[in-house]
Amino acid sequence: MNPLPKSLLLPIDDQEETLRPIDFLVQLYPRRDHISLILSYLESPLAPVYLQKPLAPAMLAKKKALLLAREAKTREVLNLARKTLVQDGFPEDEIQQHVQEKELSVAHHACRLADLKKVDAVVIQRRFSSRLEAFFKGDISAALLNHCQVSPIWFVDGEVKVERAVIGLDDAAASRRAVDHAAFMLAETSLQIELLHLSRTLSQPFECTAVQFDTAAPSLRGTSGELHAVLKESLEILAGEGIAPERITLAVLPSKDKIAQEILRHCRTRQAGILVLGHKGSAGTWNFLKNSVAKAVLAEANNLAVWVNQ
Repeated sequence: MNPLPKSLLLPIDDQEETLRPIDFLVQLYPRRDHISLILSYLESPLAPVYLQKPLAPAMLAKKKALLLAREAKTREVLNLARKTLVQDGFPEDEIQQHVQEKELSVAHHACRLADLKKVDAVVIQRRFSSRLEAFFKGDISAALLNHCQVSPIWFVDGEVKVERAVIGLDDAAASRRAVDHAAFMLAETSLQIELLHLSRTLSQPFECTAVQFDTAAPSLRGTSGELHAVLKESLEILAGEGIAPERITLAVLPSKDKIAQEILRHCRTRQAGILVLGHKGSAGTWNFLKNSVAKAVLAEANNLAVWVNQ
């Protein structure tokens, strides 16, 4: 069966590190003839002095020179990105380019374009190795979380080992959307998938395969009936995309309220390269924005692709 078409938005600039997510995509999708990519590039605006009318001849000549230089830089950046994608097996006729002058923040432009084009995800390189560096250089992760209310965001950090994905579960609607998204994007891959829930009431870890779930579920004593329903529904969503139960495991682990650190520690233990999270407002168990769990995960993630779904 041929995989379903997928559309991704890749914001880029003149730094080659913005092309690093391409390596991640190559690992994730050995077959890439069904993937369309939109390269989004923002040109630096001209200084306000060049927007005045009329311009003196000398200023007009300088403006034209600046525009020509900007156009050449844009062409150079896009040509490199397109060349890299084609060399890595992405179909050239499925690579689109979107260029506009920067008027707002990078995050605002990217999310607005993603919603307009109805892409499956925004794929972006996480650039900073520490919270301090992010603070001084301007990490746009929080802005992307704020502006991308519809499109999922894939934050790619470092060298990602694409063999296993962990999907964080709780009782909120955003969690279900995260499972939906992961099921669609991972169905054609061979990755192992783990459903993870952190419980404040469970005293002992619970782990099983999808095949064992129906018989093992009664041992989830001390948790709510809603958890059983969430796990079962998640398994049904994955199965609905044709993901074999042999690829799926479940883990419900005791939590001491250090959610971000516990999630990341579990990903390291499992050698997971992808972490899928649901991001919501004030409702739900994890309450990502108010408790800064998503921000903490993104700030501390190393060699990990974090997929955030609203």
